Amino acid sequence: MKKINIALIGCGFFGQQLALGFTKVGANLLGVTDLSMNAAELLAEKLNTTAYVDIETLLQNTKPDLVLIATPNYAHKIPAIVALKHNCHIFIETPFSIHQADCEEILSLAQAYNKRVFIGHLLRELPGLKQAKKIIESNKLGKITVARATRQRWIDSFQDKNWWKNDVNLTGGKLFNEIHELDLLCWLLGKVASVYAQSTNRSHNDTPDNHDIIQLLLQFESGVFASLEMGTAYRLHEWGISIHGELGALVINFFTSTMTLSLSDGSREQFNLYNEFEADLSLRESGKATQKYNLPHTLCPLWLTRAVEIEAESVIGHLLDKDKECTLDEKNVDAIIVASAAKKSIQEKKLITL
Repeated sequence: MKKINIALIGCGFFGQQLALGFTKVGANLLGVTDLSMNAAELLAEKLNTTAYVDIETLLQNTKPDLVLIATPNYAHKIPAIVALKHNCHIFIETPFSIHQADCEEILSLAQAYNKRVFIGHLLRELPGLKQAKKIIESNKLGKITVARATRQRWIDSFQDKNWWKNDVNLTGGKLFNEIHELDLLCWLLGKVASVYAQSTNRSHNDTPDNHDIIQLLLQFESGVFASLEMGTAYRLHEWGISIHGELGALVINFFTSTMTLSLSDGSREQFNLYNEFEADLSLRESGKATQKYNLPHTLCPLWLTRAVEIEAESVIGHLLDKDKECTLDEKNVDAIIVASAAKKSIQEKKLITL
């Protein structure tokens, strides 16, 4: 059976998870590169592959089918363009980019080279979220009226003030760096027509530009009203999405790893997000724990490991058989368009029409 040959650009915490996930599901890792040669060599030794000094050398020597890009948020464009020009499909870890124009340029080039662009919106690929999409498309909820998404928790200030994720010019801010819930709203409910947003920093004054409260009001082209509230200044943690229709409601709760469908006739169904006991349990336990990010030697929680493996399996399956469904190469720029409009709304303090 044919194997998909892959190469990795970016050997930080999430680059390591992608390399492990894709090789676990059968991809052949031909090589890695990173600005830190030490990081590349350590990962190459761990995964029995080769570390290369730069992107060009990596791609010229390995000629992969698919390139995994796990560089920092601001640095996705150049690796993506170089990989496409080497005739490779690309997988970019979220966010697609912090600039809408970069996304459009990458997609245009991919179309010219007839290559696929997959974005790591791994929550889309969970069994529960796929079921949510089917429920909405089957009209079980009737006409959708309103939706609400939350990603609210408390995170203490990071000790390393020079860490790149404290710089909104490099991350794009939380709207881009933590784009999953906004992406799910767009993926589940369609195109957004307008957005009004506001944000502030109430509890992390040592990083004043990195706002810890963000609120969005969205109106979709379908007429659906929705809200997204996110940040790190909330002592009562919430993480989920509720979608209401004339015939019922759908509640996705990431802290309990469940999805509940309640219909107006009194019937009720509940699904797990993974349908795997250990992964569902891991997500529930993770919600109670102190969250840590991008420490290269931090043990990755099982729920995230499994989510990466599931998305990797979907990408590899689609490249081997185009008839196999993969959600990660569709509607890839929609959330970036909305996040960019929300950023403008915050700056100009007005409603932005898309």
